[in-house]
Amino acid sequence: MTLDDGHKVGVTIGGQGVPLVFLHGIALSGRAYVRLLSRLAGMGFLVVALDAAGHGVTPNLPRSAADLSDRVDLTLRALDALGVRKAVFMGHSMGGRMVIQLAAIAPERVLAAVLLNAAAGSPFDESIRMPVRSPRWAAQALLNAAYDAPGDPSRLPAPERKRYLRQMAGALARNVRTPLGLPAAVRAIITSGDYTPMLEAMREHGVPTVVVHGENDLVIPFESAQDMAERADAALYRVPGAYHSWMLANPRHGADMVRQLLGAELGDALRDTARAHGIMGVPGGWQTLLSTDSPLKALENTPLEAVGVEPLEHVEMERLRKADRTPRSGARRRLRWFSRRRKPTWTSMGGTADTALPAD
Repeated sequence: MTLDDGHKVGVTIGGQGVPLVFLHGIALSGRAYVRLLSRLAGMGFLVVALDAAGHGVTPNLPRSAADLSDRVDLTLRALDALGVRKAVFMGHSMGGRMVIQLAAIAPERVLAAVLLNAAAGSPFDESIRMPVRSPRWAAQALLNAAYDAPGDPSRLPAPERKRYLRQMAGALARNVRTPLGLPAAVRAIITSGDYTPMLEAMREHGVPTVVVHGENDLVIPFESAQDMAERADAALYRVPGAYHSWMLANPRHGADMVRQLLGAELGDALRDTARAHGIMGVPGGWQTLLSTDSPLKALENTPLEAVGVEPLEHVEMERLRKADRTPRSGARRRLRWFSRRRKPTWTSMGGTADTALPAD
C-alpha cells in the first residue's frame, strides 16, 4: 500500500468481522504471525497486520523521523488510508509498546488493547536505559535474548520446531532489504523514554486493556507486565512456563488465548461497542467501524480461502488481576459471546496457512 506522501507500507489482511489491528515484534513482520492471524480471521475478526517502518516490505523512515512516535504516526496514517476508524489493537513486544502509545494519543480509535509480552513497564524502561550507560548491561541484555530465543520452540514437537525455525529464518531474511531498519527500531525504543504517563493515560481514557505475558520471559521480565497492568488498570494474565514469543512458536496457543479472552474482558469490550453502535446481531454491522470509502469493505465480496483449520490447543493462563474500572457503557454483565463461529479464512491470493501476501 502506498500512502499520500509516497511511503509504502506492508499490509497483510484477512477475514471478516470485528476490525483487529496487529503490530508485530522487532525484526519480524506481519507475515511471521500468519499462522496465528489466520486463526483469528476465522474467529470473526477482520485482521489487518501492518509491517513497521524498516521491517518486512515497509521502507525505513528518514532520519528526521527516527522516533517511535513517528512509527506510531505511520501506523495511524496507514489505518486512515485503509479506512479503519476503530479496532481491537493487539501488539507483541515492540508492537505492544506501539499499541500503548497509540492508545494514549488516540484512545477513540481503540476498541480494546491486548498487549502480548509488550516492551513496556517501568522495569523494562529502566533496563533499556542501562545498556546505554553500561557495556556490561548491554552484554547481559544480549545474553538474555539469546537464552530466551530457543525457550518457546524447545517445547514444540520436532516437526513443529523445524517449521517454526524455517518461518523465523524467512521472516528475518525479508529484513535484508532494509538493513538499517533493525538498529533504527532499537534506537527508537531506547530513546522513547518512560511510558508510565502513556499507561496512565490509557487508564484515564478508560481503554479496555488486557496484558498477557509469558512467565519465563527473559527479554521483558514478568515484573514489567505487572507494572503495565497496575498503571493502565488492565487485566493481567500469566502464561506458565512461556518465554517471550510463545504465541508465535505455537499459534494454536495464541488463538486459544484469544478464545479465552472472548469469554472474558475482550468479549465484554466487544459487546459494549456493539450496543453503543447498535450493531448487535446485525449482519455486517462491524463495518460501521470502517469509513464509508474503506477499501476493506470489498473483502465482503472477495472469495476467501480456508486456512489454519487445525483445532486450537489449550493454553493455560492464570488471571492475576482484574480491571477495576466500570465498562464504558455501564455495569459489567457476563453475556455469552454472540459472534457466529466460522471456518478460518484468509484472503484468496494463492496463500496457505504459512504464507500471506500483503495487500497492494
